[in-house]
Amino acid sequence: MTSHQVAGAGAGLGRILHTGPMLRSTVVHPPDHQVGYLYASRADLLRLGALFRVAATSPHSAVYVPVPPDAGSRTSFGPVRPLPLLLARTDTGLRPSDWPRLRQGMRHGMRHGTRHGTHRGAVPVRVTAPAPRSADRPDDVRRLADRHPARFVEHAATAVITARAELLFWIGDWLTDVGDRVAEDRDVHRHGETFLGDMVGFFDPEGTNDPMHAFCVVAVEPDFHRARRRTGPAEPAERPS
Repeated sequence: MTSHQVAGAGAGLGRILHTGPMLRSTVVHPPDHQVGYLYASRADLLRLGALFRVAATSPHSAVYVPVPPDAGSRTSFGPVRPLPLLLARTDTGLRPSDWPRLRQGMRHGMRHGTRHGTHRGAVPVRVTAPAPRSADRPDDVRRLADRHPARFVEHAATAVITARAELLFWIGDWLTDVGDRVAEDRDVHRHGETFLGDMVGFFDPEGTNDPMHAFCVVAVEPDFHRARRRTGPAEPAERPS
């Protein structure tokens, strides 16, 4: 990843972690009738889960996931403009209205590299994500999430997700959990994609649709589907005599 130092963006935010081309198969679609969509491969779901946990454990960092190349051809969702993703804890003080200025500074730093190959105000970093936990949470944590849900805002052509640290960590664990189940999902092998669930409880536990009711997650693995077509359906097992 690349770390971009920032200033004047809230009480706690000190840097933006740019993932670069790490998530080549992650496509975020803006909410349509209060429902957003995330399309990603199994590997990207696991990476994204780790990135949510990085954001959860870093009170001074936001994580930026750009739109991958040819993102419009990655899903069957239709001609909808995909969005980059920005993740941060609420206590970083990051406001969606800060993002245009921060993005401009980040792009300026990337355009003006030094002779050593680094960017002014930006350096390559290796970030280690905390290990995932179970996606289950006790009732007291669920009640806390109900009182303080995550916020999803589309601003300056970017999907901005901010939440308390414990909720970002929980979302990361949820993404890791569903990512782990992709390879065994029958619909992935039949159709190349499968609906894994929605994060309705993270963003709008009361189901008020304000501002977003659900964030639906779909795994896209076209290679699984192509492999199945090449080999054909598995032969049924013989019954024991």
